Amino acid sequence: MKNNNFIIFFCFSLAFISCTIKGNFKGLYSYYDSTKSERPELLISLEDSTSVCEMKQTNIPKIYIINGNQLKNCLNLNLKSLIYIWGPKCSSKICVPLEILQHDCYIKGIDLYIVAEYYDTELMELKYDINRPIFGIDIKYYKSSLTSKYLSKFIYDITGKIEESDNRFFYFENGLFLKSYNTIDLVP
Repeated sequence: MKNNNFIIFFCFSLAFISCTIKGNFKGLYSYYDSTKSERPELLISLEDSTSVCEMKQTNIPKIYIINGNQLKNCLNLNLKSLIYIWGPKCSSKICVPLEILQHDCYIKGIDLYIVAEYYDTELMELKYDINRPIFGIDIKYYKSSLTSKYLSKFIYDITGKIEESDNRFFYFENGLFLKSYNTIDLVP
């Protein structure tokens, strides 16, 4: 039994080290402060009264810092809406390139809102062919820089439910949360 625990610990350690060395291991923390210090003009804080509903993508990438309630107010303006929790460094099969996701949502008649799971200067300063800007979760509003804490509170604010899954796609009709999915293919 001890030998099995050692093997599991050793394999996890190797995986962690290899991801860290490659620079792909992100997601435990927000990285808001480092992104803000590297590119302060990239992150835009909004007043609570500012509507994010009609924001369009611009030629210069900007990440608008929001809370779940600000975004939820927009969802009842659309027949169908999808919120995608984007992990910038994610490379698994549950992560979709933003342009492909935007195209799929266009075909399905769904309004897409992309919300970054955490901050990543390199990938956030790229220009993506998407309709709306990328939104970042307001860690000050949620009083935590731990991804699991602020993300679960954000998801609760938009859905009204505690989601125990790792789903990244949150589907709404007429502002009502219907279901979360782990792939765009399952979204109606």
